[in-house]
Amino acid sequence: MAHDTDRPDDSNRPRHANSVAEETSASGQRVKGAIKEEVGDMLDDESMENKGARENAAGKDRQKKNDAV
Repeated sequence: MAHDTDRPDDSNRPRHANSVAEETSASGQRVKGAIKEEVGDMLDDESMENKGARENAAGKDRQKKNDAV
């Protein structure tokens, strides 16, 4: 049985109590997702593209919930 070792980080749950740390982490999640999405598009890898889109969306959602900015 094959395991998907490239698990997307698509959880939108907060990870930090400090709002600045949470904002930084969510921004990183968005950037990572956007890069995966673009690379997946360039490689015609729909799975990678979808994972990136989910990560990017989760990061955006975390930023909306955060009160740092």
